[in-house]
Amino acid sequence: MTKALRPDVFYLEELKNIFGPVQILKQPAPELSNLPIPKLIIDRNSKTDESSTVAWCPLIDKWAEHGDIAFADGRGKIRIVLSKKANANTLLVTEQCDNLCHFCSQPPRKIDDKILFAFAAQSIVSFNSHHVIGISGGEPLLDQSSIFNFFKILDEFKNKTPLHILSNGRAFKDKAFTKRFIESAKLRDVEIGIPLYSTSSRIHDYLVNKEGAWNDTVKGLINAGNMGLPIEIRVIPTKQNYCEISAIVEMALTCLNSITRISIMNLEQTGWAKKNWNNLYVKPDKYLDELENACQLGNRFGTEISLFNYPLCHLNSSLYKYSKKSISDWKNTFPSNCNYCVEKEQCGGFFTSTKNIEVKPLGQIL
Repeated sequence: MTKALRPDVFYLEELKNIFGPVQILKQPAPELSNLPIPKLIIDRNSKTDESSTVAWCPLIDKWAEHGDIAFADGRGKIRIVLSKKANANTLLVTEQCDNLCHFCSQPPRKIDDKILFAFAAQSIVSFNSHHVIGISGGEPLLDQSSIFNFFKILDEFKNKTPLHILSNGRAFKDKAFTKRFIESAKLRDVEIGIPLYSTSSRIHDYLVNKEGAWNDTVKGLINAGNMGLPIEIRVIPTKQNYCEISAIVEMALTCLNSITRISIMNLEQTGWAKKNWNNLYVKPDKYLDELENACQLGNRFGTEISLFNYPLCHLNSSLYKYSKKSISDWKNTFPSNCNYCVEKEQCGGFFTSTKNIEVKPLGQIL
């Protein structure tokens, strides 16, 4: 695994007995004392009191900002989960899921992890950002009581941080749940990211490894869209569906309501995708025409089409304007050959987990 742009995991002996979220401070901040999580002060001179732990770690001092949120594992290891330095912030709220996607980057586990919703709510309240925070799983809407309680905690603290919730959309097949969800989320901007992997139930159900999932997801998309819930459609090209990328986009734009944008996402070589890589992964040069057609459809319908996780050297130049720097900085890297590329500053780079990276520096003089 290659080096990430921003390290996010550190070790502190002083945190060996602390489990859960902590807020990193660079100096004492009495105005934050009423927030719901413990404080970790990274300072040589401050003294530990009943509400905070004081420690010194040069790496945390370098890579963390005052007010960042970290998760402590009770054994001294902490991972920064909400960072002011990050290009994007996402919180895991459950490892449980009712799909078993062949390319899942966070393979589900059947465990009691309700506490993660509470940790997420506490973290969001303490971080108090005006920028979007992602909510991911697992399937965040599988435990309906937990998602409603999550919104309730945010509302009690009058927090209005905008959220992007990644869901398979199956829960929205229930109209009553959909109405209650929209009502519970009304005090903040919420967008739901829902994957649609095919116009065919057979292919979608194969990729998510769950029979009947396509029917549930499409019903959910219809219900949520008709009730005005903003929806981002997500598409991951694989060997099974790359020939129909533009057809999926056309289906979303002509048959569904409240579609705010469509994101086409290059596969990440992690989780279950690693063992299924040869069966799933298809190089972008096999479907560049499909990407062109999909982006043209977006232009025609006035809907944003974004290409996530694609290095620019893997795309036609006509697609550069649709490409986003979408890889989180803690798992983003640029191999040494990228230093010769004239487009590096505009490029999103590669995942640190990617093996046998193919780099084709643009503009390099041989």
